[in-house]
Amino acid sequence: MYQLEKEIYLGNTKKIFTNTNGIAVVETEYQNKVYEGWHSHDNAHITLFLKGGTTEKRKNFSKTLGSGSLLFYHSDELHLNQDTLFPSKNINIEIEENLFKELQITEAIIEKSVQNATLTKFIILKIFRESLVADAFSGDTITMLFAQLSNTSHLERFEKSPFWVKSLNELLNDCWNENPRLQDLSQVLNLNPITISKHFPKYFGCTLGEYMRRIKINRSLSLIQSNQTNLTEIGFQCGFADQSHFIRTFKNQTGFLPKQFQKL
Repeated sequence: MYQLEKEIYLGNTKKIFTNTNGIAVVETEYQNKVYEGWHSHDNAHITLFLKGGTTEKRKNFSKTLGSGSLLFYHSDELHLNQDTLFPSKNINIEIEENLFKELQITEAIIEKSVQNATLTKFIILKIFRESLVADAFSGDTITMLFAQLSNTSHLERFEKSPFWVKSLNELLNDCWNENPRLQDLSQVLNLNPITISKHFPKYFGCTLGEYMRRIKINRSLSLIQSNQTNLTEIGFQCGFADQSHFIRTFKNQTGFLPKQFQKL
């Protein structure tokens, strides 16, 4: 077992961007087998698995992760990785202790925010995009983007929501590649459409249209990274009527154009 210092990961570091506020954006590639024993990191971090995958083991769980998976790591938290696929690529957002204090948040708050996986992925991709721009505004922009993860009020409301909210969430994720209308949803749930319309933003944190677009773009991430389907077909599979709408929505949610993301 050993501890990795800040900005150091087991794979090959491709790019690092560090701002003055205590956030490092580290892109890591895995082309060959690396150390598979127990280890930890000095700083807390969030990892987005872009390509490939691995089996993540911790004290209380073992999980197989693939493209699009998301994990939070506490500082000094022991874990190990086995059966890594090659090539694999990760984006790591590393946070120093001083930033938690300045923002008046805890590691537990960020861990909870990662439960809102789709929105967290989009924020991480926007942070990564900003790290590639790397101009005079990027450092502060990255801090502002990261600060959005401290808002867990939507999750708390969702956890305390009526039963129909959870049923609606399952329904929307099941029909992710369709374009359900409010009237159709209300009939399936045996609920007044006004009830859904009135309370949807409260529990989901956005409008129905925005939520469906997030689900569709989230689904497209792994499809794009698989490189097995062209972008036009992916947009169609995800329920977008035309390519331009898919491109605009993808860039709005992630900060990248689909072609740019495909080349990562």
